[in-house]
Amino acid sequence: MGLYSATLKKKTKWLKKDVLKIEKEIGPGVITGGADNDPAGIVTYTTAGARFGYSLLWVLLLCTPFMIAVQETAARIALVQKKGLASIIKNHYGKKTALLVMSSLAVANIATIGADIAGVAAVIGLVTGTNWLIYVIPVAALVGYLVLFKKYRVIRKLLLALTSLLIVYIISSILARPDWFSVLQGFIPAHIPTVSFIIAIVGIIGTTISPYMLFWQASDELEEHKTILRPKDIEVDTAFGMLWSNIVAIFIIIAAASTLWVAGINIETVAQAAIALQPLAGQTAYILFALGVIVSGFLSLPVLAGSTAYAVSETFGWREGLNKKVFSAKGFYFTFMLSLIVGSFIVFLPVNPVHLLYYTQVLDGFLTPFLVTILLLLSNNKSVMGRYANNRKKNALLTLFLCILVFLDIILVSQLLGIF
Repeated sequence: MGLYSATLKKKTKWLKKDVLKIEKEIGPGVITGGADNDPAGIVTYTTAGARFGYSLLWVLLLCTPFMIAVQETAARIALVQKKGLASIIKNHYGKKTALLVMSSLAVANIATIGADIAGVAAVIGLVTGTNWLIYVIPVAALVGYLVLFKKYRVIRKLLLALTSLLIVYIISSILARPDWFSVLQGFIPAHIPTVSFIIAIVGIIGTTISPYMLFWQASDELEEHKTILRPKDIEVDTAFGMLWSNIVAIFIIIAAASTLWVAGINIETVAQAAIALQPLAGQTAYILFALGVIVSGFLSLPVLAGSTAYAVSETFGWREGLNKKVFSAKGFYFTFMLSLIVGSFIVFLPVNPVHLLYYTQVLDGFLTPFLVTILLLLSNNKSVMGRYANNRKKNALLTLFLCILVFLDIILVSQLLGIF
């Protein structure tokens, strides 16, 4: 009995060590990946599934290696330079360039914050049967309270916990009983590339690989006080986070395709998606989908506001960081709270949130190629990166991704100008 007890204690001790090791290795990459599936992203994926069925699943498969390469490169540059992305852009390309990038990022982020707050509030109102507008301020206030009055480690654990809860989308999708053979076919490009189909591809890529993710992960890696001497940890964390993000996104599309697309229903908001899902997939799927929207909102809002605060603070040379006290990083926390306040205000404006999201994605669509170009230049500069410069594989992925983005931007501009 004593031998059994001693063996059990050893196994428990080893298990605790393994859990602590995993917890140390994952963090910014996983949180960033989870936050990517925000309510705005859910609208994009659900709309894509409702309009085109399973035929866009291959886009997320294609995005995954690009997503990992871009995020890992941004994080690696930040750790080598020991600075956030906005600071690095300012130092190497001038303050005007940094201001342009920061301003574009802030506008897109704040608009997305407004859409995300509206999405969370709408679903809470739907579940409680009350006017959803009364939840707009409480949602923003709760996020602000957690960031202002809780320590960074508490915030980190909360965000990681919320990331794991996104599994509800996978369960909801399975409950919708999709045609799995059709799902597999969706991973093979076969749809005729119409203009609307190309725009849907642009929307998915823009939602999946957004500029705010680069700024957040780069700065959050510095918050973790990681060292570039262990670059493998960054690769593992980033790969795991981006894979998890896209797996969840794939199942959101599957859920929409197996219910809304089959029934011929188009939606424009997450609340509409939840309502439509209830009679088609059942009460449990509806509750899980609604829970997922609320979880994703509380996960993405700190990341969106945080990436804005990091970019603004780094551009103006302010002290920044969630691990800093409020009074020692006033500019950072002021920007964070202002982003939430302005985002909340947008919700009450007579503006269609779907249209607002569309145009912010257009803005992101032009900002992302610019940022990828900067990442390529910096990551291949030996005087900047030393022995941590990009290898051929990463350069090939980033270059291919840049070419695809530029091509899609040309198609998008042509569509907006009425050329096609």
